[in-house]
Amino acid sequence: MPHADNHGVRIHYEVTGKGAPLVLLHGFGASGDAWHAGGHVSALKDEFEVITMDARGHGRSDKPHDLSAYSLPNRVRDVTTVLDDAGVETAHFLGFSLGGITGFGLSKHAPHRFHSVIVLGAHPYSEGRSSGFEEWGRRYMDQGVEAAIERREMESGPLSDEQKSDLKARDWKALGALLISTERIAGLSEGLVHGRIPYLLLCGTGDESYELVGQAAREFPNVTSMGLDGLDHHESRSRLDVLIPIVREYFGPSRGFVDSQAR
Repeated sequence: MPHADNHGVRIHYEVTGKGAPLVLLHGFGASGDAWHAGGHVSALKDEFEVITMDARGHGRSDKPHDLSAYSLPNRVRDVTTVLDDAGVETAHFLGFSLGGITGFGLSKHAPHRFHSVIVLGAHPYSEGRSSGFEEWGRRYMDQGVEAAIERREMESGPLSDEQKSDLKARDWKALGALLISTERIAGLSEGLVHGRIPYLLLCGTGDESYELVGQAAREFPNVTSMGLDGLDHHESRSRLDVLIPIVREYFGPSRGFVDSQAR
């Protein structure tokens, strides 16, 4: 399985299908495998060259513990380094939740590499808004999986032994560093001001980011939004019957289709 090297940090990725290159970037604590397990890759591979990657700190990618390793420019370079390694000049991008934060960074740090972007379940407002990421990031770095189990049980009730085992397999110092770094991102919306890439912000109406997503669509050029009626944060990703038709239409030929066979 291929890895791309971003200045010594190895990023795992997989390529499936043929068509317009499309990068899928997962949310916190997951990996590129989530898009396969969720059925997204199977649903898209006949129309797109689907590139799934493990964000640094996750899956089979390297997991640095230094906060500076998780800067937004580094995260964006992970994506473009994967494109370089896969021989892809330009692509579409879909990022969910924390992956959407990286998606906003594309407009500032690599606009020439992307035709269009969908951000699912995230907004571009960072300054002056506490997400709790730093607090939980510190606890993850200090307490490890015990803090992760505590938080998950607070949100969804008692965990099974299998669920606890899954959490224990993750590197919580790396994930904690990632969360702290994310809390400290400044200027997340800077690239959107210039309107270099068209963005579609998708968000469930039951997601706490819903109102801010609508605000971004009103504020920035080339940004539109769509509410996914009745869906919460995680349902917006898992409901293929809702998500996949939108993805196919937005990333279709009218959005700068580049067939991988033509490269």
